[in-house]
Amino acid sequence: MRSLRRRPLLSGLAGSAGLVLAGAAPVRATDWPTKPVRVVSPSTGGITDTHSRIVFDALSERLGQRFYIDGKPGAGGGISAQVAARAPADGYTLLFCIASLIVTNPFVYENQLYDVDRDFDPVAMLAKAPFAILVRESLAVRSMAELAAYIRARPGKVTFANVSPGSLAHLVGELYLQRIDGRAEMIPYRSVPQTILALSSGEMDVFVSPIGEAKAGIAGGKIRGLAVTTPARLATLPDVPTMAEQGFDGFDIAGWYGVLAPKATPRAIVDKANRELNSVTQSETYRARIAELGAYMGPPLSPEAFRDEWRAEAAQWGALIRKIGLKLD
Repeated sequence: MRSLRRRPLLSGLAGSAGLVLAGAAPVRATDWPTKPVRVVSPSTGGITDTHSRIVFDALSERLGQRFYIDGKPGAGGGISAQVAARAPADGYTLLFCIASLIVTNPFVYENQLYDVDRDFDPVAMLAKAPFAILVRESLAVRSMAELAAYIRARPGKVTFANVSPGSLAHLVGELYLQRIDGRAEMIPYRSVPQTILALSSGEMDVFVSPIGEAKAGIAGGKIRGLAVTTPARLATLPDVPTMAEQGFDGFDIAGWYGVLAPKATPRAIVDKANRELNSVTQSETYRARIAELGAYMGPPLSPEAFRDEWRAEAAQWGALIRKIGLKLD
């Protein structure tokens, strides 16, 4: 595939300390940022957008320059990745990345708009966002084992709502169906709020939801939470058991948010961004705010550790995607 990234015209004159422009003094990469930084995001609303603003508002305060969000939704997040990949590798464009952009999209989309290894360098992990398995209140099941029996008794009849084909939320449902040897009908919806409404009204049977929306849906009284995909119960949903508690091992699964930079961004800038973002994500204030959104953050990761983690996840989900034969244009 032809590269989508414009290479800097002066790349041959750029040292690791930064670009040297004709008639200008050298700018050291460690002085970054000296002007506003664009953060391309796959979302213009909802929890993903809220999370990006929490992170980059805090980074703006730390570094004294504005980090502004430029939402470019579409193609499962692929439009945002394409836009960021085309940007100059000078540290003034970053990509706010959701997990599916890296670990599932490359296996799902026939005409991929970007190549992760070719077009991007890892910067930092920001948070993990687990899921809850929800059912309509009128569905006569109260555990994941009861749901399995219900699905097997009605092959192809039970409906799973699906917001984004190939997303981790979708694949959690597919993995569960594989595990129980069950068949269900996947029904596409345009947004998570629309899906929560369909579940509340009884139009859908099951939905694998981000925790933040799941909490609000359960509070409404017409949705039941059967399980969470975390190793331990969540303080925000204390009455909802984990998959492991119910005998389903291998479901410690979370989406995540991270930051990438266009390929060949100076390493000093990547390292500084990593340090500063890790300082944000390790703060008690940040952790408290993302907990309200159903997310959490583990120990800080180096750029290389972040990349190792996503490559391991990509291998896992790629195998499932190939097994179920999921492909989109």
